[in-house]
Amino acid sequence: MKTTYTMKRFQNIDSAHILVEVNKTGNFLCKFDESKATLEKSSLPMDASKMRTIVAKSANAGAEICGICVGKLYS
Repeated sequence: MKTTYTMKRFQNIDSAHILVEVNKTGNFLCKFDESKATLEKSSLPMDASKMRTIVAKSANAGAEICGICVGKLYS
């Protein structure tokens, strides 16, 4: 079972959200509904350890990432 993570930023939304994709089925860790938002930027799909590194670096740089997404990424 292959799992990949992608961080997505949306226009007019302060925090980025993390999409988890398991066997080609994608859902946001916080249940964010992207159908009501406009995509601004998306990172490359990566595994959990790489995504955790990106999240840690983003936090150190003062970037806002959804707290629920971060919590579930580390749980």
